[in-house]
Amino acid sequence: MATLDERKADVWIGSGLLALCAFAAWRTTGVRVTPGPTIAGASFVPWVMVGGISILSVIMIARALIREHGATIEMPDGAMLARMGVFTGILVAYAAAFMPIGYLASTAMVFVAALWLFGERRILMLTLFPIAMIAAVYLGFTELLGVWLP
Repeated sequence: MATLDERKADVWIGSGLLALCAFAAWRTTGVRVTPGPTIAGASFVPWVMVGGISILSVIMIARALIREHGATIEMPDGAMLARMGVFTGILVAYAAAFMPIGYLASTAMVFVAALWLFGERRILMLTLFPIAMIAAVYLGFTELLGVWLP
Protein backbone atom coordinates (compact mmCIF):
# COMPACT_ATOMS: atom_id res chain seq x y z
CA MET A 1 0.00 0.00 0.00
CA ALA A 2 1.27 3.46 -0.88
CA THR A 3 2.14 5.89 1.89
CA LEU A 4 2.38 9.65 2.04
CA ASP A 5 3.89 12.12 4.47
CA GLU A 6 1.11 13.74 6.50
CA ARG A 7 2.56 17.22 5.97
CA LYS A 8 2.46 16.83 2.20
CA ALA A 9 -1.11 15.53 2.39
CA ASP A 10 -2.15 18.53 4.49
CA VAL A 11 -0.66 20.95 1.94
CA TRP A 12 -2.50 19.20 -0.91
CA ILE A 13 -5.81 19.09 0.96
CA GLY A 14 -5.50 22.71 2.09
CA SER A 15 -4.67 23.82 -1.45
CA GLY A 16 -7.63 21.90 -2.84
CA LEU A 17 -9.93 23.52 -0.28
CA LEU A 18 -8.58 26.97 -1.18
CA ALA A 19 -9.31 26.24 -4.85
CA LEU A 20 -12.83 25.16 -3.89
CA CYS A 21 -13.23 28.40 -1.92
CA ALA A 22 -12.09 30.44 -4.92
CA PHE A 23 -14.71 28.71 -7.07
CA ALA A 24 -17.41 29.18 -4.42
CA ALA A 25 -16.48 32.86 -4.00
CA TRP A 26 -16.73 33.38 -7.76
CA ARG A 27 -20.16 31.71 -7.85
CA THR A 28 -21.31 33.64 -4.77
CA THR A 29 -20.61 36.94 -6.50
CA GLY A 30 -23.48 36.06 -8.84
CA VAL A 31 -26.04 35.77 -6.04
CA ARG A 32 -28.56 38.60 -6.26
CA VAL A 33 -28.69 40.61 -3.08
CA THR A 34 -31.88 42.52 -2.48
CA PRO A 35 -31.82 45.39 -0.02
CA GLY A 36 -33.28 44.40 3.32
CA PRO A 37 -33.36 45.38 6.95
CA THR A 38 -30.33 43.23 7.86
CA ILE A 39 -26.89 42.50 6.46
CA ALA A 40 -27.73 38.79 6.34
CA GLY A 41 -28.95 38.59 2.76
CA ALA A 42 -28.96 35.63 0.39
CA SER A 43 -25.18 35.64 0.02
CA PHE A 44 -24.33 35.99 3.72
CA VAL A 45 -24.02 32.27 4.59
CA PRO A 46 -22.00 31.41 1.46
CA TRP A 47 -19.52 34.19 2.27
CA VAL A 48 -19.26 33.01 5.89
CA MET A 49 -18.55 29.47 4.66
CA VAL A 50 -15.99 30.64 2.08
CA GLY A 51 -14.25 32.78 4.69
CA GLY A 52 -14.26 30.07 7.36
CA ILE A 53 -13.00 27.30 5.09
CA SER A 54 -10.34 29.61 3.64
CA ILE A 55 -9.02 30.57 7.07
CA LEU A 56 -8.94 26.95 8.24
CA SER A 57 -7.23 25.87 5.00
CA VAL A 58 -4.49 28.47 5.40
CA ILE A 59 -4.00 27.34 9.01
CA MET A 60 -3.77 23.71 7.83
CA ILE A 61 -1.14 24.58 5.21
CA ALA A 62 0.84 26.76 7.64
CA ARG A 63 0.79 24.03 10.29
CA ALA A 64 2.07 21.51 7.76
CA LEU A 65 4.88 23.80 6.63
CA ILE A 66 5.97 24.67 10.17
CA ARG A 67 5.96 21.10 11.48
CA GLU A 68 9.30 19.32 11.29
CA HIS A 69 8.09 15.73 11.33
CA GLY A 70 4.84 14.28 10.10
CA ALA A 71 3.39 10.85 10.43
CA THR A 72 3.24 8.55 7.45
CA ILE A 73 -0.30 7.86 6.35
CA GLU A 74 -1.52 5.07 4.11
CA MET A 75 -3.24 5.95 0.87
CA PRO A 76 -6.50 4.19 0.04
CA ASP A 77 -6.16 1.13 -2.15
CA GLY A 78 -7.79 0.80 -5.56
CA ALA A 79 -10.96 -0.84 -4.22
CA MET A 80 -11.52 1.97 -1.72
CA LEU A 81 -10.88 4.62 -4.39
CA ALA A 82 -13.46 2.89 -6.59
CA ARG A 83 -16.00 2.89 -3.74
CA MET A 84 -15.27 6.58 -3.13
CA GLY A 85 -15.88 7.27 -6.82
CA VAL A 86 -19.17 5.36 -6.77
CA PHE A 87 -20.17 7.25 -3.60
CA THR A 88 -19.46 10.54 -5.37
CA GLY A 89 -21.70 9.40 -8.22
CA ILE A 90 -24.42 8.49 -5.71
CA LEU A 91 -24.22 11.97 -4.20
CA VAL A 92 -24.47 13.61 -7.64
CA ALA A 93 -27.53 11.47 -8.39
CA TYR A 94 -28.97 12.47 -4.99
CA ALA A 95 -28.54 16.14 -5.82
CA ALA A 96 -30.35 15.59 -9.12
CA ALA A 97 -33.15 13.50 -7.57
CA PHE A 98 -33.74 15.57 -4.43
CA MET A 99 -36.35 17.95 -5.88
CA PRO A 100 -38.15 15.64 -8.34
CA ILE A 101 -38.42 12.65 -5.97
CA GLY A 102 -38.47 14.48 -2.64
CA TYR A 103 -36.41 14.47 0.53
CA LEU A 104 -37.75 11.33 2.20
CA ALA A 105 -37.51 8.88 -0.70
CA SER A 106 -34.25 10.15 -2.21
CA THR A 107 -32.48 10.39 1.14
CA ALA A 108 -33.61 6.91 2.16
CA MET A 109 -32.32 5.40 -1.09
CA VAL A 110 -28.97 7.20 -0.83
CA PHE A 111 -28.57 6.34 2.85
CA VAL A 112 -29.13 2.62 2.28
CA ALA A 113 -26.98 2.57 -0.89
CA ALA A 114 -24.08 4.30 0.91
CA LEU A 115 -24.27 1.98 3.91
CA TRP A 116 -24.34 -1.05 1.60
CA LEU A 117 -21.47 0.31 -0.50
CA PHE A 118 -19.19 0.64 2.51
CA GLY A 119 -19.91 -2.83 3.84
CA GLU A 120 -22.93 -2.64 6.12
CA ARG A 121 -24.99 -5.82 5.76
CA ARG A 122 -27.00 -5.97 9.01
CA ILE A 123 -30.66 -5.52 8.12
CA LEU A 124 -31.43 -3.50 11.26
CA MET A 125 -28.69 -0.99 10.46
CA LEU A 126 -29.85 -0.78 6.85
CA THR A 127 -33.42 -0.02 7.91
CA LEU A 128 -33.71 1.45 11.40
CA PHE A 129 -30.67 3.74 11.34
CA PRO A 130 -31.68 5.55 8.11
CA ILE A 131 -35.28 5.85 9.30
CA ALA A 132 -34.22 7.35 12.63
CA MET A 133 -31.74 9.79 11.08
CA ILE A 134 -34.07 10.89 8.27
CA ALA A 135 -36.95 11.36 10.72
CA ALA A 136 -34.77 13.39 13.09
CA VAL A 137 -33.54 15.69 10.33
CA TYR A 138 -36.99 16.02 8.74
CA LEU A 139 -38.74 16.79 12.02
CA GLY A 140 -35.92 19.11 13.09
CA PHE A 141 -36.21 21.18 9.94
CA THR A 142 -39.99 21.14 9.51
CA GLU A 143 -41.17 21.32 13.12
CA LEU A 144 -38.37 23.08 15.00
CA LEU A 145 -37.01 25.39 12.32
CA GLY A 146 -40.11 25.74 10.16
CA VAL A 147 -38.16 25.00 6.97
CA TRP A 148 -39.98 23.13 4.23
CA LEU A 149 -38.22 20.11 2.74
CA PRO A 150 -39.42 18.77 -0.63
